Amino acid sequence: MRILLVAMCDSVHTARWVEQLHGSEVEFVLFPSTPNRRLHPRLKMRILDTSDRLVTMNKRDRILAFPLGLLDLVLGNRIRSRRVAHVLRTGTFDMVHLLETQHAGYLFHEAKKKGVPDIPVALSLWGSDLNWFGHMAKHRSRIADTLSKVDWLFVECQRDVELARGFGYKGKVSPPIPASGGVGTLADISGFDDSRPPSERTSIVVKGYTGFVGKADVALRVLGSLATQLRGRPIHFYSVSVFMSLRLRLVRRKTGLDIRTHRKKTLSHHEVLELFRSARISLSLSLSDGLPGSMREAAWTGAFPIESKGSCVCEWTQSGIGVLVVDPNNDQEITDAVLRALEDDDLVDRAVEINRGMVLGLATEKVRETTLGQYRKAVGQ
Repeated sequence: MRILLVAMCDSVHTARWVEQLHGSEVEFVLFPSTPNRRLHPRLKMRILDTSDRLVTMNKRDRILAFPLGLLDLVLGNRIRSRRVAHVLRTGTFDMVHLLETQHAGYLFHEAKKKGVPDIPVALSLWGSDLNWFGHMAKHRSRIADTLSKVDWLFVECQRDVELARGFGYKGKVSPPIPASGGVGTLADISGFDDSRPPSERTSIVVKGYTGFVGKADVALRVLGSLATQLRGRPIHFYSVSVFMSLRLRLVRRKTGLDIRTHRKKTLSHHEVLELFRSARISLSLSLSDGLPGSMREAAWTGAFPIESKGSCVCEWTQSGIGVLVVDPNNDQEITDAVLRALEDDDLVDRAVEINRGMVLGLATEKVRETTLGQYRKAVGQ
């Protein structure tokens, strides 16, 4: 099964989605959806391994991704869409899979105008594709137009199904699965053993993202206001930008808190999991998301999750028991949640069992099986 995968080539989500199909009948041909010079190391390793045909990429597309991508920010995807159309007309593919809407989806919609073969098209909805951009007037018609060209949706939650139907989507929909593939193998998940209950852990792990929907700045403000209660507890901010790193340094000096900073792309997935395994609390604030990676990692490792109302975590676990859900702009709600998770040992320890069923259902083997099943149905196998 040969699939043209239009996706962000520097994204770990893309890498994980591809890797979960290793050893299957699927072969991906990768086309970059964003202007980026960098291939994610895990994708690069797969592409360079000529003995493994899991994923290939045209060298020209890789070299031109950055300059043409920058031009297309101004020209509305007119240049690269011609290349996508050419690749589809001159190659042999069973289907197209678009990972994310605002880059891959819009790019393919433009390519469709140039004339492409009539083969199935799948689209993976990422956390903010419809839930955030769907509220913006300049995106609404583009989203509806893109969805009209799609035959199969991969979704993380029922919320996005309803949103897609609201935009007029009439095609098929997958069962809810993570947009970045499985969280880990069943052996890895089942093999995790910590004799200490989470209530005996001391640290806090915080998603340090401050992009267009990330609210790590609010997390920092709240934790800084709780300096007395948090003194002596290690606080790990991961996936931190340069600017956020400077802010963390200032707050550390001002409050005396044990804030530890981990810059973007400096930690491996294994190292991130180790932070979660030592944490009592995981704090992740975002204006919009699907099933957050922080939620999956907290559920696996036993860190108690505090997540945002802009996500769909409540479709996956029990609010108030397996997770506390807060308004990412409401300091008092966040403060109350952090204090409750600090003080209520029973809440923190019970969440492990509540969330365990969820994470086992997200094991790589299970997500892989669902993904392959959806691919086979989409291409009529």
